[in-house]
Amino acid sequence: MVHSDIEELLSARLGFDIETIGAKAVATMIGRAMEHAGFTDTQAYAWVLRHEPEAWDRFVDHLVIPETWFFRDVAPFELVADLNRAHMASRPTRPFRILSCPCSTGEEPYSLVLSILHSGAAPESFTVDAVDVSRRALEVARAAVFNPRSFRGSFPWDREAHFDRNEGEDARRVSDFARAHVTFRQGNMIAHDFLQNDSPYDVVFCRNLLIYLHMEARGIAMRALRRLVAENGVLVLGHAETTFAREHGFKPTGPIGAFAFVKTNERLGPKVDHPDTRAVPTRVAPRPIKVPIVNPVVAPVAQPAVDPLPAPQPLPQTLLEKASRLGDAGQLHSALEACNEYLQQVPASAEGYFLLGVLHDALGHEELAVSSFRKVLYLDPNHGEALLWLALKQEARGDRAGAELLRERARRIQQEEKPSRP
Repeated sequence: MVHSDIEELLSARLGFDIETIGAKAVATMIGRAMEHAGFTDTQAYAWVLRHEPEAWDRFVDHLVIPETWFFRDVAPFELVADLNRAHMASRPTRPFRILSCPCSTGEEPYSLVLSILHSGAAPESFTVDAVDVSRRALEVARAAVFNPRSFRGSFPWDREAHFDRNEGEDARRVSDFARAHVTFRQGNMIAHDFLQNDSPYDVVFCRNLLIYLHMEARGIAMRALRRLVAENGVLVLGHAETTFAREHGFKPTGPIGAFAFVKTNERLGPKVDHPDTRAVPTRVAPRPIKVPIVNPVVAPVAQPAVDPLPAPQPLPQTLLEKASRLGDAGQLHSALEACNEYLQQVPASAEGYFLLGVLHDALGHEELAVSSFRKVLYLDPNHGEALLWLALKQEARGDRAGAELLRERARRIQQEEKPSRP
């Protein structure tokens, strides 16, 4: 079944990069939504999606598969608690304002609240606004009842103080006191009127959204983020999105692992017109895949000048070697952190992105792995190993023709690299 009309809508309204997710996965999601809505004709369903807002919202709910948990990476939340303390010391009469977008089912904004309260801050010292495209996700967030899966990460301290256990269930509910600090609403980051009446925020969390947007939509989103981050404010992105921040006039700040940025006066990319927008996706859950860790061949790249972080940084090559050793030892999350630190210092390293892709794949982050391997080929079109890994991914998605083209490219490169016989 051809879904080209609906895919065009996904691209225009959601900024959805079909290639990042994979055409087969997108077709499956569309098919599931059509079946639920009672449609078998793609063109008829596309017409309804274009003209009926309620149908579009239900469609988006089918596409968005939340994949989040409390304190997903601790460092960004610790940073926000520190920033709130500093703000209240210098400007105690104005509340510290935080935006979480996309907020998914609420674990991130509630983690922000709990971090600040746990630091001893006064309840009136801060506010959290939380925005997401999915009505269903927002309903879950407002209910604030979470099952054990939402607590699968490492909780930094005793969680009982701000959670109530549901009678006879494993689920826990965020306390009314903590819930009162978050305001939830539906919104679209690539819409022309996204939060247009809101004042800039002291901190904006926008983690793991940009990687799913095509270039045009990503440019629109980054311009919205620049508008929404106050002049002395901080933007927090996902660890795979640091390059996008640099490309749009942000520079690193804060501790390693927080992936935080502040604005600079550097020139931005070309202006992009807004497409027909109504919504933006949050996250699509990756399919876990086990793969071996391999040692990269390190190709040193000239390091761009950036403002130093507070703590001394290891040499870039040392960081990449450390990431490779940790990966070989099976310490995948630590390896991922070291690899991302390396890429913050050497953002044009093909070998750094190759190792990043291998680590993501080993952790089951299939979309992030594919995105990393594509970045390798952007930096080094003749990277044979990246071609072979992408071929495996294409084959796993059922695209055997695409996989064979990638393998053929790898074979040609291998033949060209062989020494000719005398």
